[in-house]
Amino acid sequence: MAEIMLLLVFCLLIAMATFLRSEQSRRLAAEQKLFQQEEQNKRDRDVVAALRQNTAVAEKLESLSGLTDPQEIDKYWRELVDSRTAMADLEKSGISIKEIRDRIADLEKLRSSGLDVDKAIRNADTIGAINRALARPGQPSVSTLAILEAIERGTTGAGPSGHQWPPIITLSDAAGYSFKSGSAELSQKLMDALVGKTPEEILAYIKKYDVDVIEVVGHTDEQPLGIRPTNLDRDLPSVLKGTSNIATLIPADNAGLGLARAVSVVSVLRKSQLLAPYKLLPLSGAQLVNTDETLAIEGASRDDPQRRRIEIRLRKSVPREVTATIAQPTIVTPPPPVPKPRPVQKLQPLPIAPPPKPVRTPLWTPGN
Repeated sequence: MAEIMLLLVFCLLIAMATFLRSEQSRRLAAEQKLFQQEEQNKRDRDVVAALRQNTAVAEKLESLSGLTDPQEIDKYWRELVDSRTAMADLEKSGISIKEIRDRIADLEKLRSSGLDVDKAIRNADTIGAINRALARPGQPSVSTLAILEAIERGTTGAGPSGHQWPPIITLSDAAGYSFKSGSAELSQKLMDALVGKTPEEILAYIKKYDVDVIEVVGHTDEQPLGIRPTNLDRDLPSVLKGTSNIATLIPADNAGLGLARAVSVVSVLRKSQLLAPYKLLPLSGAQLVNTDETLAIEGASRDDPQRRRIEIRLRKSVPREVTATIAQPTIVTPPPPVPKPRPVQKLQPLPIAPPPKPVRTPLWTPGN
């Protein structure tokens, strides 16, 4: 009830500040007209001087004002003329005397409550700027509650870690949100959660932290799947489109199993009307990420229900113009190496070998 009363008071202040600002503009216009009437008032002084000679009028003014000093009576008369002129101008602009009296009473109530009118007008301008900043094209105006949450986040500042990030929504085997072994098919409990409370929880965080990207990350433990053929390259898009059944997915390893399970979850969340305006991305963490967000590189092949989980992470999308300004690295091809000149080798004189000795052939004669 206190929060509702606070909202009502806040809305009243905004409306009152807007009205007071309008009244202030009208008051300035009236002051300008009053300034222009000064010349006319100077001419009216001659009339006042003439009235001094009229005993009946003078006695009437004296009885109404309760004054006896002629100068004070003259001042009272001039004030009457000025007031009459101002009221005539206000009536021409469409403001009645009753409205002026009501607004004066409202100002007195604000002052008695300790509220500064000028500060209320500034607050109204601030609320208008926040509304324009938070409003998106084609969507309804931002609610007062959303504006109050934005002001609260801005006034409280950063948290202990320097930022306020949306929490991670975890659906693990240990909590009963399990998959069939080696499969991406959803259990009935997990299906009920994805159809029921999970989209509402995601939407609440989206509105609170002003994000628009939903990342669904599939994680596994390190138990191997074994060698088998896979059809993820062929059937993952058709499962997301809803033209193929999730049961047809056959992953060949833990990386594929984590991605298939993320696709299984995304295919259900895409049907929720609450999440239709937002981006849904399936990702795989395989067996490489522990529950404390450290690398799982020990290679311990064990049954761990805590690590077999789906994590839903929320973030804000990166505008295209921001990514387009990131300079691409320039690949410089090094010049080919210049071959070193070979050192000039001195020619060595060839050794002179002695001439071969003649071979003497024995003279013989065949036998007879």
